[in-house]
Amino acid sequence: MKTFQKKSIIAGIFIFFLTFFISAQSFILENPPIDKTRFEFRYLRPFFEGSSELSFLSGVYDFSVSIPVGSKMNIIGSIPFVIMGGDWLGTETQSGIGNIYIGLGHRLKSTTEKGMTLSFGAFLPTTPDDKYSVPLLGVSTNYIELQKYFFNALTIHGNVAYHRRHSNGLMYDLEFGPYLMIPTKGEGGEMELFLHYGLSCGYRMKDFVLKAEFAGIGIITEKIDDFSDRFFHALTFGVLWYHGSIRPGIFYKLYLNKDLRDSVSGVLGIKLEVVLK
Repeated sequence: MKTFQKKSIIAGIFIFFLTFFISAQSFILENPPIDKTRFEFRYLRPFFEGSSELSFLSGVYDFSVSIPVGSKMNIIGSIPFVIMGGDWLGTETQSGIGNIYIGLGHRLKSTTEKGMTLSFGAFLPTTPDDKYSVPLLGVSTNYIELQKYFFNALTIHGNVAYHRRHSNGLMYDLEFGPYLMIPTKGEGGEMELFLHYGLSCGYRMKDFVLKAEFAGIGIITEKIDDFSDRFFHALTFGVLWYHGSIRPGIFYKLYLNKDLRDSVSGVLGIKLEVVLK
């Protein structure tokens, strides 16, 4: 009964937003840099199997900005923030920032139909090591971007992305790149290399974009007995508004790995993008 009610609420939220709106931007993949200043807010709310004890404001928040500094270059920054309250796991209410990201995005030669972007940066070790709720809820909610929530770790990030848009409304995106996680505190820590990758497809109908994204992360260097346990995947689908300077969207994410799906039944996401003219 509770599962039915939860799905009904999620469906109701989708319908509510659809009556008002729906950017060819991404849900969980990396947004391509553009020649305008862009601010973005994203909220991720997890649903745990057998539990609904999280407080109303609990979840993962992302604040990001992309500022052009030349004809093809952007400065990119983001701050993740986690709030965990309620009776989940008997933990007291805690909140804190994750690892702040600072990087550059470069737009290679492109046309209105296709283009390629490169990005490079670092996630600074700003997650407080005395608040375990930040990595606990952050990684559970957003495992594909786990580097945002680990404490005492500096992560070097790189990404290559290809974007394609067709006149009939179809659009595709492909991306991949490394995460190099470097311990900054404690003894016995070793550098770990991860590979992230993703694929998306969408369809634009006037001011609306329907989109699905497949994203994964692979553990390259850590010793793991079963090869299949090196990879974790998520599937996201949702709708975006593609008109004007204020562009909201809503989406839902499902983990494809059984171990993750057994604890997190899904993640509801809301995003808001503001593009300055």
